[in-house]
Amino acid sequence: MPDAPANPAPAAEPPTEPGASPAGEAAPSSAPSSTPPPARRSVWTPKQKLVRVAWTLLARPAWILFPPLRARLLRSFGGRVGQRCTLPRDVEITIPWHIRIGDDVRIAERVVLYSLGVITIEDGASIDYRAHLCAGTHDMTDSTFPLLKPPITIGAGTFVGLDAYIGPGVELGRSCRVWPRASVYKSAPAGTHIAGNPGRSVDPGETDALTHRAGEDLG
Repeated sequence: MPDAPANPAPAAEPPTEPGASPAGEAAPSSAPSSTPPPARRSVWTPKQKLVRVAWTLLARPAWILFPPLRARLLRSFGGRVGQRCTLPRDVEITIPWHIRIGDDVRIAERVVLYSLGVITIEDGASIDYRAHLCAGTHDMTDSTFPLLKPPITIGAGTFVGLDAYIGPGVELGRSCRVWPRASVYKSAPAGTHIAGNPGRSVDPGETDALTHRAGEDLG
């Protein structure tokens, strides 16, 4: 009988797929980790949420049906309204208890008072058709995008023109003039005339010339 070889050949290992780990070791995963985004928390308390629902579902129909009661209705939800104010049926008020309106204030149709923060409209101010006062934004530098509620103040005797936009944190002094479709992102002192997007201070004579030119184009 022939002798067995002194050093038998080792058994062949099964072939491995490209990128596979040696036998007995788990291959490292190349898929990105599925870390959930940070949780976002509401800034509104349960009571405030209930009041907002009541404002939308109950107060809104009463606002439309009973015009003489609009100021009283707004006060009953925590807002402050002076005397002889004009409050149209289709004004949009987000948070009623953040509204501060003085005497003789005129608010036109389809105005948006996005009052996540406090909106103050002082005596004799006028907010024209479809103007948008936006007292709310988000912190875009934070991954949870927390809600920010910078207040807006419209000074006494100030006029905010048709379809104009007033951004968060803006404070306009007394007797300012915001031209139609202007977008205001910065505060302005008393008597400032603001036009354009972004809004800039303009000379009253310049705005008169713009008005005359617009009239010629329409005529």
